[in-house]
Amino acid sequence: MGAYDVPFYSDKFYDHKARWIHYFHQIRAVADEVRKSGGDLEKWSVLEIGPVHGLVTQYLRKFGVKVTTLDYKPEYKPDVIGDVRALPFPDDTFDMAFACEVLEHMPFEDTLKALGEMRRVSRRTVLISVPDARRTLMGLRLKLPLIKELNVSVRCPAFTRQIVTTERGHHWEIGKIGSPLRRVRKAFADVGFRIVRSGPLPDTPCNHYFLLEKIPVQEQS
Repeated sequence: MGAYDVPFYSDKFYDHKARWIHYFHQIRAVADEVRKSGGDLEKWSVLEIGPVHGLVTQYLRKFGVKVTTLDYKPEYKPDVIGDVRALPFPDDTFDMAFACEVLEHMPFEDTLKALGEMRRVSRRTVLISVPDARRTLMGLRLKLPLIKELNVSVRCPAFTRQIVTTERGHHWEIGKIGSPLRRVRKAFADVGFRIVRSGPLPDTPCNHYFLLEKIPVQEQS
């Protein structure tokens, strides 16, 4: 059964509260990158991989962001039907590319191919989010006057193997046996990315976000 094969009024519907918060963080990340680049939307474009129902797409387009969507499922009506492991775009086509809750749906070895392709078509940054199966032992949010909000959490691995099921279709998750966080971070470096910012956020602890910066070939050792 697919994520949206149940009625929207069902208590098992895909877009639960945390999912909406997840959409917010995607939109906020794109907005931050637009601002850093000077805010000129006429010269700025983004590739969204795995748009599903298009909520994030529609929101970004409403405010002038040029969004191209790609998915291998035609039922989601993407602009381009294709595979993230072989993107049908020239090098450096987009300012930013993002794939949220996508890469875990393929074997980890294929994830490296997908990351390489996203790096190739992006001129600047890539946003990734994948499931984080680690258990939160303690979480602390500290906010004081004149001090930036501080969030600290202590987490431990799940100590379980990822079992691929037709319901979730996840081949790997951070914290499961075979895919510790260090392996995921190393994969980004191996492909040619610098991690600008990463981590689960307090309101979506099951999603791990990575903002990645493309390292020019001449700077790679």
